[in-house]
Amino acid sequence: MIYDWRWLLLTASNLLLLALVAMVNDALAPWGLALWLAGLCMVWPALRLGPYALLGCVVVTGLFAEAEMPTPPGMMTTLFVLGAAAVATARPWLGRAGRAQQLLLAWTLNAVYFIALAVWAGAREGAGSAAFWERNLVDFCLSQTLILPVGLWFFAWQESVLRLAGLPVAQEPAGNP
Repeated sequence: MIYDWRWLLLTASNLLLLALVAMVNDALAPWGLALWLAGLCMVWPALRLGPYALLGCVVVTGLFAEAEMPTPPGMMTTLFVLGAAAVATARPWLGRAGRAQQLLLAWTLNAVYFIALAVWAGAREGAGSAAFWERNLVDFCLSQTLILPVGLWFFAWQESVLRLAGLPVAQEPAGNP
């Protein structure tokens, strides 16, 4: 069996993106804004890794995301595993997904993750206040708008990292379960 080292590089890329978004969120905090771009983290690994490598990448990324979020243990990891599994399951129908399809998948996953977190936070903090939903709407619109420029950079970054390491980009290696 061939060991797929790509999961380590894709996981490191995901952690880099989440760390950069956390730094941007720290700078946006005085204005009461926050970004959520985790949908970008699941698309490339789900389209290119085998199931075991994908699970490793998604779990480590989910645990890192949970470290900075006030969510119950396992919530982010579960959301990430379900999202990546949905994309990986759709891989036969997607064929060789181009950038536009990848961005649409990331945009959709990001929306699902954001809505799930907003519903959870609303149930926890009491969703009756209009200010809570206004802030979530502004954060949602900002996050979804930034998926396009950040996604183009991030997908190109992931491809470049794999190419520089001399690893295959398009498909999972033969013999990888």
